[in-house]
Amino acid sequence: MPTPSSQAATVNGHHEGRPIRIGNSSGYAGDGLSQMYRLVTDGPVDAIFADYLAELNIPWRALEMIDNPELGYEKPALIQLGWMTAAEEIVKRGIKVVHDGGALNPYGLYKATKELLAKKGLRDVRVAWVEGDNVKEIVKASLSANGESLPHLDIRGLDVKSAVKDVLTANAYIGMRGIVAALNEGAQIIICGRCCDASPVMGLSAWWHGWAETDYDRLAGALVAGHITECGPYVTGGNFCGFRAVPGLGKIAGYPIAEVASDGTAIVTKHEGTYGAVPVDTVTAQLVYEIQGPKYLNPDVVALLEDIKIEQVGKDRVKVHGVKGTPPPPTTKLAVCSLGGYQSENDYYAVGLDIQEKIELQRAQILGQIDRSKYSTISIEPHGVGKEDPETQNEATVTIRHFVQAPTKEAIVDFWTTISSIVMGGYAGIHGNLDRRTTIPKPYIEFFPALIPQNKIQLKVHIGDHIIQVSPISFTEPFMGQDSYSPKVVTDLDSFGPTRKAPLGKVVCARSGDKAGNANAGLWVRNDDEWPWLQSFLTIERFKKLLGKDYKPEYRVERFEMPNIRAVHFVIYGILQRGVASSSMIDQLAKSFGEFIRARHVEIPIKFLERPAVGDYLH
Repeated sequence: MPTPSSQAATVNGHHEGRPIRIGNSSGYAGDGLSQMYRLVTDGPVDAIFADYLAELNIPWRALEMIDNPELGYEKPALIQLGWMTAAEEIVKRGIKVVHDGGALNPYGLYKATKELLAKKGLRDVRVAWVEGDNVKEIVKASLSANGESLPHLDIRGLDVKSAVKDVLTANAYIGMRGIVAALNEGAQIIICGRCCDASPVMGLSAWWHGWAETDYDRLAGALVAGHITECGPYVTGGNFCGFRAVPGLGKIAGYPIAEVASDGTAIVTKHEGTYGAVPVDTVTAQLVYEIQGPKYLNPDVVALLEDIKIEQVGKDRVKVHGVKGTPPPPTTKLAVCSLGGYQSENDYYAVGLDIQEKIELQRAQILGQIDRSKYSTISIEPHGVGKEDPETQNEATVTIRHFVQAPTKEAIVDFWTTISSIVMGGYAGIHGNLDRRTTIPKPYIEFFPALIPQNKIQLKVHIGDHIIQVSPISFTEPFMGQDSYSPKVVTDLDSFGPTRKAPLGKVVCARSGDKAGNANAGLWVRNDDEWPWLQSFLTIERFKKLLGKDYKPEYRVERFEMPNIRAVHFVIYGILQRGVASSSMIDQLAKSFGEFIRARHVEIPIKFLERPAVGDYLH
């Protein structure tokens, strides 16, 4: 078992002879509140990182700061550090802690962290915070007539200047350089704002092994290790399509550990005796989650994913290797938030027969009474399907979700007043959710993902009164876009023998997620002889058909392959509308998008269906 970091040998201030063991204690704000303590006390780790941010809670924190400018950081970062004796054990064992809990106010969280440590008698702990991701003034200047162009992340021809009026917040996704600088200065706890999710793992690994900024293959390996482990229990069995086979999911699954070696390869594992599991399938699931294509971009490196390998090397130990790296792009992602207006929602229900006709009548009655020009979004959509010959009223019930957005509160109030005035003349059996609090107008944030040159970002590390200026990255290469292609090898589908119509998910695993207004989905099979079938079957055109009525011609679909892990990956641009903060969709994060695809019935070779189905065993 690896020794704690305080006992590791060092050469020139860097550790030699073994991988760094980095545990993850959080995959989002509020996740695993006890896990920082558990990681420290259940076994040895050298460092802990936590990811508290998503594209969703940046807008949340922006709204919070309108009335409380001293907030804007993620309070769960304090809860985790203060859980039982977590802070005391971390300090005693010399464990490093790096996270993005600073959100929109890393200095505010720095002060709160120092206060927490002081109350525990730990005043001498070196705590650092990284400044520089807040580029609001740069973005505001770009809105002027002569301002510099900051283009949309995905949509050509769209710019911040033409799409954003008032900037509430603007944060660049920063990399590992501030983290490495803080570690080199002896900081034990490092608080970042909007750093990239995997940057803490990259920074810790680069510092531990003494990597140079041009060690691209090593950095790419650490980037992938960070990506795989940054969502916590996702890689130990959570949000996994084969969850039925994961042991102990009724309990809290153990949180992951990445053992990153000096060559950038990694072992993904967890503490012995904790619940959940780390098989190849859960690691594959997290790899394909929320990636952009075959080139995984980061401010410090671009990881090339097509040749990645994932292998079981022991119980709950999975090796990830085969990743190559190239220089980073000259730009990084920029999250711009502005106040979009007001929104609210509520549910009505249709029961029994003539469901579609009831929904159409509801739409016609509402839209025929209101002034639609007062609204930016009106969505009246059914969710679910009533059961044929139901045995309970619940089985016969379909939810009709009403979602509305408008520039003014008054328009929102008018919408619900109109519904109240016509409901008595509505469809047979009409009734709604009697808790009307969700109809109260609340402000919402419009999220605009853009690109900003890396050389515009000025990073500083603060340790007490000591300020370290962080030099910008010295070498970049232009990014020429993602590769998208048809199957590289096409096998005649008839060669796989007789087929039977069945849910795709009987044979195929999937994981999906969001990136602004886009959804991604990675699909893979577990057996080598199934790969040529999946590779040939899942073309872009067939994937569009799998989307069914959810597909629209304006969507752009990109595809690439990872043959060593038998996976095909798709990105669907625009399917999440304007992104999580302002989408009218009920699954705004595309978490269940992959499960929808797996539920679609297709012709599958019978010989594959005769094998144990997904969820019957772990691979």
